[in-house]
Amino acid sequence: MALVDDIAYDCKARKEDVQNVLDDFFSILADTLVDMDTLIIPGFGQFEAKKRKERVTVHPATGRRLLVPPKIVVGFKPSGVLKSKLK
Repeated sequence: MALVDDIAYDCKARKEDVQNVLDDFFSILADTLVDMDTLIIPGFGQFEAKKRKERVTVHPATGRRLLVPPKIVVGFKPSGVLKSKLK
């Protein structure tokens, strides 16, 4: 089942309403990460944008050294509550 279907079923809500809420949530999440801020969801965890520095790596097949440019990645750190539920 899809996330929208599960939430709509559990909350006895219309799928369209649930989809709108999720769209808004993901829009807020994306805006927060673009601003290099952290979004904390209590009881679940936190999403954080991190900068990776430029680095040199070696291609395993050819042995050539390659320069990997800097980039921004998204990190997730689960909360203690989530960690305990997963055990």
